[in-house]
Amino acid sequence: MHLDKYSELVERLENEEFEQVELGAEVYQQLLAIYLYQNKLAAAKLLWMRVPAKLKEDKELMQLNLLNIALQNNNYADFFRNIKYEWSERVKSPVEDLLIKQREELFKLMGSAYVSIYQNNLLELSLMSEDELKHACAALNWTEELDGDRVILKPKVQEAPPTRGNDDQLLKLTEFVTFLEN
Repeated sequence: MHLDKYSELVERLENEEFEQVELGAEVYQQLLAIYLYQNKLAAAKLLWMRVPAKLKEDKELMQLNLLNIALQNNNYADFFRNIKYEWSERVKSPVEDLLIKQREELFKLMGSAYVSIYQNNLLELSLMSEDELKHACAALNWTEELDGDRVILKPKVQEAPPTRGNDDQLLKLTEFVTFLEN
């Protein structure tokens, strides 16, 4: 997914916001959804503050703001709970892209933070169906084990990137300081 995917639309919507006095909720909905997809959480928060009070009662805008709050607080459970909504066509694409991006991030985080995780815990956190979870885990080469009647998912072990030795780094730093002193 490319973050520039919506750049022209954002530019047009931002110009529209600056040029017009009264805007409908649709412009704010699209901008908010795209800001969330682009991970511009501060811009999304500031946009929410600029939305006129009468438009803040729009259900879709409120739902998008709940997504923003969940993302700002790194609360995956709330995010996945709030994204389950019947989105209008104008925000459906960026919201679906956001969902895919956040699921990828969740699996990346789980894969690097845990050696294993119970399937029901991951199901509860991601709000995916069991089939969706099995498909996602298979795509990432995660393995399954049974612990009685519970399924344990084990992420593929990731190799650590090669690191330079401390002596090499110290030597490079010493050379740099010597260069600066001369």
